[in-house]
Amino acid sequence: MKPFEFKAGAQPWQAGTLLHWYVEVDWTGPRHQALSDLVTESNQRLLEAGFPITPVELKWLHITVDQISVPADKIAPEQRDKLVAEVSARLAGVEPFTVTVGSLLSYHSGVIADLAPDEDLAALHTAARAATRAALGDEACRYQWGLQHLTTAYAHAEADSDAAQRILRRVRPSHAPLHIGTVHLVDVAAQTDTASKTVTWNRLATIALGASE
Repeated sequence: MKPFEFKAGAQPWQAGTLLHWYVEVDWTGPRHQALSDLVTESNQRLLEAGFPITPVELKWLHITVDQISVPADKIAPEQRDKLVAEVSARLAGVEPFTVTVGSLLSYHSGVIADLAPDEDLAALHTAARAATRAALGDEACRYQWGLQHLTTAYAHAEADSDAAQRILRRVRPSHAPLHIGTVHLVDVAAQTDTASKTVTWNRLATIALGASE
């Protein structure tokens, strides 16, 4: 496990903010209590064992559907409007769905949770990437998208990944459901200080999936 490095496309994140499409966790009501317990307990155990991690606060838990890899201040209001319209049109046929979060994995730069099944998440990314390309061109599509995951903690120093994984495997239950009914366009700021690996954001638009409440 090594310190996490925030990226803008394939390059290190510089000053300023970037627009992203995120799935956020809806914490209203008891629906995601099991997810809260899983994330909280796993981070607490790692911190108690002395691992150099910065836990992600529950309100900032997210799945990165796509990153728009040009500075946010370079995107004009009319381009944002087109981006939202393009994504809305492409997501019109995608119904709300539920994924399973877990197991937790000690990753090269922190702790992530696997997500399954991931076909619907891939569909969200495909729609977001196509909308970005249509609204902003190829320059805004430099984010290297891979298997979807949910990051629960960022590493801010080197540590033994195998030792962290042994702790994570003892967290039970090891899985929790996550219901996904909306996708958000957000303006993201990254805190890249050594021991302050966090992302925060302002929500700009919300797209409801299918017949989502």
